[in-house]
Amino acid sequence: MALFSRQDTTKKPAIIVRRIMELIESGELKKGDRLPNEMGIVRQTEISRTSVREALSALELMGIIERIPGDGTFISDTAPFQDSSSRDLLLKFLEDMEDVNGSFEALESRMVLEPSIALMAARRAEPEDIAEMEEILAKMEKSISEQDVESFLNADADFHLAIARATRNEVLFEMNRQLLLSADLHMWRSLKTDLHLLQPTLEAHRKIFAAIKKRDSRKAEFCMEMHLMHYISEVVKK
Repeated sequence: MALFSRQDTTKKPAIIVRRIMELIESGELKKGDRLPNEMGIVRQTEISRTSVREALSALELMGIIERIPGDGTFISDTAPFQDSSSRDLLLKFLEDMEDVNGSFEALESRMVLEPSIALMAARRAEPEDIAEMEEILAKMEKSISEQDVESFLNADADFHLAIARATRNEVLFEMNRQLLLSADLHMWRSLKTDLHLLQPTLEAHRKIFAAIKKRDSRKAEFCMEMHLMHYISEVVKK
């Protein structure tokens, strides 16, 4: 029996996520159950493979599914969501992501790349890099006090770029810049404001900065990884 039906492709990843979550909540899909592979879902829904891959990436980041190489994709032990508000927030996030060309694959790439960038920045940052990061953190603090989300998000992106610039590696800087464009930090607007994550974001940035300033490369790497995972875990716990 097909788990999915053919759908209007304009909905893209949110359709797949919504359907899987409905199947989990109804009990039709249980922990450990195996999902069709990407092409199986594509055939059932007539949604592009790219959109299916985005949906699966989002579900994996949320801990709802687990992909085991050579074995398949399964409902994980952490599923399902405990309340409808978490589900609705994720679906709204996915729909907003489509509007701004955000990408969960880009977010995954950031999670792989940026901790290493922070590690390298801690080893190579010059005094002017440290000064730039301090200035950006001050802007973020000012934006919070003025409740200026737009300014905060711009400074958020600037902070990550300043860290990449401190590596003195133009290839890494450009890769990071492109990933920020692909992930589009502005897609996080509703997520950060709905979950009151502006101040925690600033605090996470301060920890990353402190590690870079102290030349503690491993701590900088760890703090960046935790920072990028924070929003995902908050949605799951909400």
